[in-house]
Amino acid sequence: KRLLKEQCYGSQGQLAQALALQGFDDMSQAKISRLLSKLGAVKTRNTNNEMIYILPDELAVPKSKQSIESVVLSVKHNNMQIILKTGIGAAPLISRMLDSMGESAGILGTLAGDDTIFIAPVDVDNIEEITQSIRNLLAVKD
Repeated sequence: KRLLKEQCYGSQGQLAQALALQGFDDMSQAKISRLLSKLGAVKTRNTNNEMIYILPDELAVPKSKQSIESVVLSVKHNNMQIILKTGIGAAPLISRMLDSMGESAGILGTLAGDDTIFIAPVDVDNIEEITQSIRNLLAVKD
């Protein structure tokens, strides 16, 4: 984990060499592959357009000292999608929570910015009910 946070590695071979320098001489490609998978490491492009392994800290659930109800400002719809407004920085957390509820809650998916979430309902014919259930869940006044 420490190696991936401190350095950029574009291949499992590079990672094997770095591990060998740390005293882990018996690291096969298969072991490294399993470790990367267990850590949740993914390969992505860096700012130099190189493919590297990273630990997706951005996918971790952010922590907040504020209650969810205090950061959700409004929930409205336009008969096609639902728009949820939050305080600055709160949208990703709320979006992840809504995504985890899934289609059984009438939510096909979400897209979050810094303070706004676009929510795609499973069925636009039920958008008013879905919007109201989100308001109830997040304790938002109409």
